[in-house]
Amino acid sequence: MAPTEAEAAQPAPSKKVRLACRRCRAKRVKCDGSIPACGNCARAGVPCVDVDGRNNGLSIPRDFITRCYARINWLEQKLKEIDPQFDLSQGPAVDMTSADETTTPRRPATCTSGTGQERAHAPSPVLESADHPLVEATTSSKRSYSMAEGTEVEQPIFVELGMLSLHSDSRQKHYLGSSSGLLFTRLIGLDSERSSTASPEFVSACSRSGHRRRLAPGRSQSREAYQALYDRLREELPPPEEASALLEVYFQVIHVDHPFLHPHSICNAYRALRDCADLGCNGHIGPNGWIDTINTFSYNGRYDINAGNEITPISVFTATFHVFMVFSLAATVMTRNRSFDHSPDKYYRIAMSAASECFCSISVPALQGVLLLMVQGLIGPAAINIWTLSYIATSHCIDLGLHREPTDHSELSPTALTIRRLIFHTVYSLDRSISTIQGRPLGIRDETFDVRWPKFDEIQEFTYPAEQSSELDIQLPSPETTALCIYRFRMDSYISEIKLLFYRLPAQGDAMIWPTDLVSIQQRIKAKLDDWLAETASLHPTSSMQDIDDGELKFHCEQLKLESLYHSAITLLFQPSQVFRSPSRNALNLCYQSCRRRLRIYKYLNYEEKLHYTWRHVHGIFSSGATIVYCFWASRDLLETIPFSEALSDLRTCSNLLSVGSQWWPSLRRGKDSFDNMVDLTIKRLSQLQSLSQLQPPSRTQRRRIVQTTDPPPLESNMGAMPDVGNTQIRVPVLDYHHAVVYDSVSSVDATATAADTLRTESYPEHHVENEPDRFLSQVGSLVPADSDQSTIDAAMEGFLVEYLHGDWGWDPFSSSMENPEYP
Repeated sequence: MAPTEAEAAQPAPSKKVRLACRRCRAKRVKCDGSIPACGNCARAGVPCVDVDGRNNGLSIPRDFITRCYARINWLEQKLKEIDPQFDLSQGPAVDMTSADETTTPRRPATCTSGTGQERAHAPSPVLESADHPLVEATTSSKRSYSMAEGTEVEQPIFVELGMLSLHSDSRQKHYLGSSSGLLFTRLIGLDSERSSTASPEFVSACSRSGHRRRLAPGRSQSREAYQALYDRLREELPPPEEASALLEVYFQVIHVDHPFLHPHSICNAYRALRDCADLGCNGHIGPNGWIDTINTFSYNGRYDINAGNEITPISVFTATFHVFMVFSLAATVMTRNRSFDHSPDKYYRIAMSAASECFCSISVPALQGVLLLMVQGLIGPAAINIWTLSYIATSHCIDLGLHREPTDHSELSPTALTIRRLIFHTVYSLDRSISTIQGRPLGIRDETFDVRWPKFDEIQEFTYPAEQSSELDIQLPSPETTALCIYRFRMDSYISEIKLLFYRLPAQGDAMIWPTDLVSIQQRIKAKLDDWLAETASLHPTSSMQDIDDGELKFHCEQLKLESLYHSAITLLFQPSQVFRSPSRNALNLCYQSCRRRLRIYKYLNYEEKLHYTWRHVHGIFSSGATIVYCFWASRDLLETIPFSEALSDLRTCSNLLSVGSQWWPSLRRGKDSFDNMVDLTIKRLSQLQSLSQLQPPSRTQRRRIVQTTDPPPLESNMGAMPDVGNTQIRVPVLDYHHAVVYDSVSSVDATATAADTLRTESYPEHHVENEPDRFLSQVGSLVPADSDQSTIDAAMEGFLVEYLHGDWGWDPFSSSMENPEYP
């Protein structure tokens, strides 16, 4: 039967669209079936993968034919280059004209860098962009969808769950803990089942992605930007002789306290920057902004891999920031010792000009940059909120997984592992120190990390240079001196325990069961501190340190710094706290003896020019003096038994040290004036009691002298001449024989040292509960001697005692720059 005209006029039925791709199926959106990629996948920049209709477990990339054509063409071109006489027509005939024009790729789906074999088996774009951020930066100014979604073909379940835990719009991958559900997927075997089917490139890329993580696509620096940096380096980079002096001071003074940089890497970065400054843009600019003709170098014990070749893993801007921050810190120390003529500010300004590129990623070099800024805030006044930086550094550590001990050490070199451990424990130490000084909550809790302390043999690699260049002549600290940082890290764990148990607010719920026998716990912690001090005091410099200038003296001074940490911990343990509001007489005696010893240590270090008056030093001086004043007013035994000359000497020591520190910390001057007023009132009280004791027969209490029962040994007499340090056995008690001359030298310091405008200082109470009677105020009356008239106590002293009991006596030089001084 012939078709009617109406039927003939109807259009022929359209060809059925092929099955939707895997991505469109998962998103339940319409797939247009285009080749080599559907419109949705092409716009997202992800591979378009078909599902075999006869076998759902088989996935076929839709651009497979296109890639085959491209690879055949590439191989033919290579054959022509190798053998121009080769006859391609002898092979099987293929009708290339039958290829559909739609097989032409709309946009490159993979990175084109690398060899042909690497391109044929290349991982997905999201993985390559994580490993090659420079390529990613040149493709788009916005974050591609593939960065958030990842590869849907080979993405293991545990990674998908992790991205859900992080929020899939996160700009990068982060560390994931067990509470995210990651542990569940591993327990039931889903991750191993799916990971076994993933390509080796995917697995290796996932393991490498932890080395460099970008917050956002990096900015493509222009040739003019690099040229401007090279020109500035040519003008401002110090010559090798000056750089050697600066680097040596940094490693000898700052690095031993904060060992988060790799000395060899810093030296290599300086040489590379100098080569770039000499060449300028005359050479071709390679990866990360380095001139491609200079030698690549490892940084923090690792290289980056690009197209099978090792490249320098940090950018020229990051290297500039690190090197010039090191110069700035070293110049600050040398300026205070009057051994350097240039201002540290010029190095600091150059470092800040490269800071934006340094901090555009969450990486180990970026974390080291944050730590350099924190040390800058510790060593002198700066517009830096060190409290905020401490939490940024802690969050970076967790993002990078530095708080966990690696289970597979094959991915990292021994140097890289040691660097990661040192960086984390440096951040941990700074957090404990800052939170204690400012009376604020601790950061990361001790039960949330398991990375171990570095060992002595691992630290040795940081001391002996693998390559000593003729340009730089640097004497690094001895391994024994650098390894003392391990003892500082151990002390920080004791500080955490003290803060957690004795400086906590009353619990509002029953979520945690706190110990009740805190007195025995207090004694147990003290016993551990005593063992720690005995262990550090038993350390001796080795014979190899005799080859180092003043090696034994430097080692002895570092031991004394450790002892000062012990005394600060003892004071923190026994001073008034949330648990022990009114310490016992024995506790006050321990606080007094520790603070007195600590002041004498600071005075000796000042005499040897080893006290550099960092924020922690000046706070330790101030708090020790304030604690001595409090103990005199709170303990009648101390008032009656401490000789007047001894008390006067200790208080004068504190005042003189504060005078020296106020030269570099202008806000300290006001704190010193306030402290001097308290000293005058205390001396007046002591002199009155001495006069009364001369008129009255001595009581049994007055005839009894308090015998020091804690480490270190009792302080010796202040009489006698200073012995030769070279002929004296270096032990902690040597300090006692030095103080006759030291007292005279420091007391001669001009107390009217010039200072800038005094910054307004604020104090931060450790705890404050609203609508609750102030139980501290009731204790002030008990601080006055029983036989005196309470009305005679000075109002200023009463205010000081109230503030001390609140915990407000801790001087904070950064309080004037805080936006909200009413913390918490």
